[in-house]
Amino acid sequence: MITNTGLIRLSIILTFVLLFPLIQKQWFNLYLFNTNNYSFYSILYYLSGTISPILVIFNSITKFTYYKFKNNIRTNFFIKGKTLLLLTFFTLISLSFLISNYVFINIDLLFNLFYDSSFSENINSINNFVFILIFFILLIFKKTRIFIKKLILANFFLITLISWHININKTFTNDKLLIKDYLSLDNINFINISFLFTIEIIFYLWSFISYKNNLSNWSVQMPSRNDCLYVFKIAIFYLLILLYYSFI
Repeated sequence: MITNTGLIRLSIILTFVLLFPLIQKQWFNLYLFNTNNYSFYSILYYLSGTISPILVIFNSITKFTYYKFKNNIRTNFFIKGKTLLLLTFFTLISLSFLISNYVFINIDLLFNLFYDSSFSENINSINNFVFILIFFILLIFKKTRIFIKKLILANFFLITLISWHININKTFTNDKLLIKDYLSLDNINFINISFLFTIEIIFYLWSFISYKNNLSNWSVQMPSRNDCLYVFKIAIFYLLILLYYSFI
């Protein structure tokens, strides 16, 4: 029953990925033919840009945030001591660094959109370190970790809306954009999804490491096969979203 439900959900998402871009292109063509600045099709096309990020946010909140892991009864192998310490620091630092840069990208896009200036020029190593340290501390605790996850998804939503607006109106092309440090502006959706996908993977790893009493006991059991399936599900879902953005 669970397998059938998963296949049905995957089929719906795949249908959305393949067919919805074609519908959006038709709406966009009708929008271009209309001489009015605001028409039914222009509003419809603008609103259609929110469907994909809403789908991503809903799936991330329901499937990739509140993880529940079971003890792996088939193994007695535990991660302890220095290995666990290094894994913990590597996961937290990597996640904090990614989140900090992800938020900076969004702020930089907003600055360029509304103030015609680059936020990246005001960022220095000290400011970046402070933000990374703040996220590092907040990620340690479960309640603030969930809050950070929701902040990441809100950041994703805003970047998606800005990129949608930019692609339609060709608002600006600034060579000083912070996002230019990663890829060209033409690939802004790919950067956005790639950031979120990477954060999701590391967030899963940190959720597993810090689950219940793992850190208080300073012992983490190796994940079971079912636990590892989360990584596969995350990868499949975000690859489908990347496929969708390659069509529009």
